[in-house]
Amino acid sequence: MSKEASKYLTCADPVLGQFIKKLEPVTLAPNNRITLFEALVKSVIGQQLSGKAAHSILSKLKVQVGGKKPISSEKILSTSYGKIRSAGVSDSKARTIITLAEMVKTGAIPSSRKMRSMSDEEIVQALIAVKGIGQWTAEMILMFKLGRQDVMPATDLGVRKGYSIIFTSMELAAPKTILEHSQKWSPYRSFAAKYFWAAVDAKL
Repeated sequence: MSKEASKYLTCADPVLGQFIKKLEPVTLAPNNRITLFEALVKSVIGQQLSGKAAHSILSKLKVQVGGKKPISSEKILSTSYGKIRSAGVSDSKARTIITLAEMVKTGAIPSSRKMRSMSDEEIVQALIAVKGIGQWTAEMILMFKLGRQDVMPATDLGVRKGYSIIFTSMELAAPKTILEHSQKWSPYRSFAAKYFWAAVDAKL
């Protein structure tokens, strides 16, 4: 699928295609190594933090809720607010995680199995119903947990920087500009986003 997506993007957008040829191929697939709940917790913790800082906090939270096994909604609900906070989780994120656990328990958040039959937009709407989970967090779940291929997280700073690098924009590209341009990359917009991140990492 990676080769197919790269070929499609190269044909659909020659400027993007020039950069795709310079970069290592990106891949995208559902991540079955992490549960949906832990993926959501990871995304909440990662909001506005570096990857290293988010990983450290998630590791501490795992210890606080009972070891290195996956963080479950049951474990969160049986752990005190103070213990969750002591892992380095901010007040607002701790409350979001607890609310998320409660909604998973009641079935208000669909299971990953149910999400397979839902559209991207239906999943986004279900997730953003949780206070503290916004469009960006939902898009990260679509891409990195569910492996959805046609997601464009246009508000992401890395995506905006990568787009600006590839399309030689002197100013940081606006999300609206990226979304409008992204129509030509559909149905492989997730791959385009990953190439934008790769462009930033490669410092092209």
